Amino acid sequence: MAKRANEQNVQRPNSQLRVLFVELNGADTTIEEALRTVERMRRPAEFLRQQAKHLANAAGVNDRERTQSDVPSFEGHEVPSEDGEPTTTEVQRESSSDGGGEGTRRRRGGGPRQDRNAGITPVANLNFVPSGKTPLKAFFAEKDPSFDTDRVLVISYYLQHTIELATHSPGHILAAFRHLGVELPKDLPATIRNMKKKVWLNFSDIENITIATEGINRIEHGMPKN
Repeated sequence: MAKRANEQNVQRPNSQLRVLFVELNGADTTIEEALRTVERMRRPAEFLRQQAKHLANAAGVNDRERTQSDVPSFEGHEVPSEDGEPTTTEVQRESSSDGGGEGTRRRRGGGPRQDRNAGITPVANLNFVPSGKTPLKAFFAEKDPSFDTDRVLVISYYLQHTIELATHSPGHILAAFRHLGVELPKDLPATIRNMKKKVWLNFSDIENITIATEGINRIEHGMPKN
C-alpha cells in the first residue's frame, strides 16, 4: 500500500513539467514500471525527438527504395538531348550505316556525293538549228545568261517559242545544254522547281513544263538584246 510521505513541486531547468515525488511500497516490477513512467514524464521532449527521428529515418529508407524502383530504365531507348544534338544511339546508327567506327558521327554533307541528274535522259532528235529561225546557240549568246536559272529560262523560252513545243521536260533542257556545251546545273530538277517558285515556269508535272508570263517578260524585256 502506497503512503504519501512528502509532496514537493520541483522546477527542472528547460522544462515546464512539475513532477510529484511519492514513496512507493510494492513489488519490484510495479516500482520499475512506475519509475519508467515518471522518467518518460520527466523527459517528454527528448522522447518525442527520438521518436520523430526514428520515424523520419524509416520514411527515408522507404522513399529511397521507392525512388530506386520507380526510376525508368532507358536502356535500349533513344532519349533526345536538350540541345537537339543526336543521342549516342543515333550517332552509333549513323556510324554503322556509313561503315565508320563505333561512336564516330557522320558530318553533314560528308556522305557519298550523288549525281542529282543521273535519272534524266536527254531527248533525242531535237533540231536546235531550225530552218529560217535563229539557232539556239545564237539566241543563247544574244541573251548571255549568267546564272543557272537564267540559262534554263532561255532554253525553255526557245523550246516553247522557237521550236514551238507545247510542253517540255528536264530531258529537253538537258539535250539543249549538251548542244550548247554549257555547264549543266548540278541539280537540274531542283533548279526547275526553284523557277516555279519564282513564277518563271508553270507545271504540275515536271515532265510538262511551260514558261510563265513573268518568265517571258524577263526574256523579252529583262535580258539584253543585241
